[in-house]
Amino acid sequence: MLRYIFICCTLTFIFSNQIYKEIRLENYNNSMIPFLSSIGIDLDHIYKDGDHIQFAISNYDLDKLQSYNVNYEIIHQNLEEFYASRLTNDYESRDFELGSMGGYYTYDEIVEQLNQIHNEYPLLTHKILIGNSLEGRDIWAIKLSDNADSDENEPEVLYTGLHHAREPMSYMNLFYYMQWLLENYQLDSLAEHLLNNRELWFIPAVNPDGLVYNQSIAPNGGGMQRKNMLETCDGGVDGVDLNRNYSYMWAYDNEGSSPDGCGETCRGNTPFSEPETQIIRDFVEEHDFPVSFNYHSYGNLFIYPLGYEYENTVPEEDLAIFIEYGEDMVQYNGYALGTGPDLLYTVNGEACDWMYGSEGIFSYTPEIGTNQDGFWPQTNRIVPLAEE
Repeated sequence: MLRYIFICCTLTFIFSNQIYKEIRLENYNNSMIPFLSSIGIDLDHIYKDGDHIQFAISNYDLDKLQSYNVNYEIIHQNLEEFYASRLTNDYESRDFELGSMGGYYTYDEIVEQLNQIHNEYPLLTHKILIGNSLEGRDIWAIKLSDNADSDENEPEVLYTGLHHAREPMSYMNLFYYMQWLLENYQLDSLAEHLLNNRELWFIPAVNPDGLVYNQSIAPNGGGMQRKNMLETCDGGVDGVDLNRNYSYMWAYDNEGSSPDGCGETCRGNTPFSEPETQIIRDFVEEHDFPVSFNYHSYGNLFIYPLGYEYENTVPEEDLAIFIEYGEDMVQYNGYALGTGPDLLYTVNGEACDWMYGSEGIFSYTPEIGTNQDGFWPQTNRIVPLAEE
C-alpha cells in the first residue's frame, strides 16, 4: 500500500496539472496558422469566426505567444474550472444511463457498461480484450451483430472513441448508439437490418490512461489531459498524441504534428511507438473494414482524408465516394463536411489518414459538439449530442 501511494504521488508530481486557457486572436488571415505552427503553438480545435480565431492553449504554449509579442484576449482563465462548473451528477436522463464524472463515464464505468451490455444481450454482443495501454489498463472491443460469437460473411464497421483523453463525448455517443441498436433490435427495422447484416465493432476508449489521469485531477469532469501518459516533457504537458502516431505520412512536417515532447500534438519517436496505436493497428489488420469512424470532439465537423497537406491527393473516384457518403451522413445534423485542412488545419500521422492511405478503409472523423460545447459539454447536452 505504501508503494502504491508513493507511485501515485510521484506520477501526480511528474504529470503536473497544466493550466489551460481559451484565448482569442484578432485579425485572422491565412498566414496566421502557419505562423503559429512555426513558433511551436499546437492548434487544437480552433474556432474561426470572421476575423478572429479561438482555441485552447496551455501555459507552456502561452509563454511562446508572449515571447513573440502576439496580442490575445483571454476568454476563459481556467478551462478545467469552467468545464467543471457546467457539470453535475444530479441530472438524470430517462433514455440513457449517465456516469459519475459530471455525467460522463469513468474508465471503470466504461468497463462496467461493456459488461452490462454483454450480459444483457449475450447473443447480440461479443466482447474481447484487444491489448493493454502503456500503464497496463485493458483496452476492450465489442462486436454487435446477430450471431455475434460467429464470424459471418458480413461487412464489418469500426467505431473508435477517446484517442484524446479530454474528449469524452467521443465514447458517450458510442454507448448511446450501442444501446439504441440493442434495445430496438426487434422494434425498429433499421436496427434489425444493421444487426442482421453487419458486424459492428466498437472500441470506446483508445486512451484509458489519459482518461484516468483526468479523473484524478478533475473527479467531476473537465480534465484537460489530451495525450497518453508517456513521460516526454520537463515543464510542459507529458505524453504522445495518439492521433499523430500512426504511420501514414508520420512526421511529414512540423505543422501537422510536433517533435516537441511538451507539445499537444507530440507525435512520438517513431510511427506506432505507443502500445495504444499498436493495438488499433493490429486489430484493423486482423479485420476487413470497408469503413470506419474515429470519433472526436468538438466542432460539428465530419472530416475525411487526406489531411497531411492542403492539396488533397485522394483519387477522384474515391473522393467522390467520400463526399457522396459524407453528404448523406450530415444531411440531418448539419455538420460541416471536408478534409482537415479544409475545415481546420493540416495533420499528419492521423488515424483516418492511415486507415485510408495504408489500409484502403473509407474512414471518417466526426467532431461532436459546437464551440460552445467545447471538450466537456454540459451534462444536459450529452444525450442531444449523442442523438446527433
